[in-house]
Amino acid sequence: MFNENDIRPKELMKLKEPALEHDKCFLREKMSSFIYCHCPACKSSSSKLWGEKEGFRYVKCSECNTVYMNPRAPEKILKEFYKQSKNYEFWNKYIYPQTDLVRKEKIFRPRVERLIDLCKKYNVLAGTILEIGSGFGTFCETLAQYNFFNRIIAVEPTPDLANTCKNKGIETIESEIESSLPISEGSMDVIVNFEVIEHLADPNTFVSKASRYLKQGGLFICTCPNGESIGAFLLKENAKFVDHEHLNYFNPTSIKKLLKGHQLEVVEISTPGELDVDLLINYFQDHPDMLKENDFLRFMFSNINETKKSHFQSFIQQNNLSSCMWVVARKD
Repeated sequence: MFNENDIRPKELMKLKEPALEHDKCFLREKMSSFIYCHCPACKSSSSKLWGEKEGFRYVKCSECNTVYMNPRAPEKILKEFYKQSKNYEFWNKYIYPQTDLVRKEKIFRPRVERLIDLCKKYNVLAGTILEIGSGFGTFCETLAQYNFFNRIIAVEPTPDLANTCKNKGIETIESEIESSLPISEGSMDVIVNFEVIEHLADPNTFVSKASRYLKQGGLFICTCPNGESIGAFLLKENAKFVDHEHLNYFNPTSIKKLLKGHQLEVVEISTPGELDVDLLINYFQDHPDMLKENDFLRFMFSNINETKKSHFQSFIQQNNLSSCMWVVARKD
């Protein structure tokens, strides 16, 4: 187990606040150009207000319960946003380097080993893997140490992060997946994307393009926030993963609808996150009035010890209530 401070040191998170606010202001200034959309999972036009946070509005689909930002920035504005992002620049220069070791050991090595186990389970061996949204390149870098795939390709649209990947010796394409990539359709054995799909203005186009690059029987594996997590139920828009960058909050049912529309059959969904209890404790410490007003929450989270934390986190994982959702799908 690890805690939030291991991967998001409080002193650095405090220092990055001006960069974060700069990015939020960039989006707020362009709100007049935001567009309304239907549900990104089932395309229903029926929704109800779910919450508002820092000027951004979130609705919940009346059909599949997907939570999504509406209205939202169109693709053109999002491209500008990520290219100018001061927040990502700060992460790349300070937070990722300082936390790289713990992230490798506590997040990326287990992630790589989980991926390899899934590939063996579904008989997808060796070949080529494409990671969409490679960020600091830690996943590709760690995966290469296992010599499981013949070829590893990173796709990263943010210039600073793409350069970091290239400097690590990773084969890198600086582009969005929605653009034309210099690879053949139907040539990838595995496509992975970790914490990417929630950032996208048009997840359907993203999944459609990714599916076209996959071989028949290839695996599409993604992680994303779970819109039906315990954090979403208890805190709603105040949950930490609800922010200006995250436009889509799928749930175990709605993500199946999205992928099925693009020849991807979901074979496995799990929520193996490890930080839910820690995040809730941190929130309630900052907002003690919420515990005073709720006997159950006070009983659960006041003076909780490590054993109870561990047991509670296990319960959350086993019942698909973690905010971190893993989705494994196979190309029909």
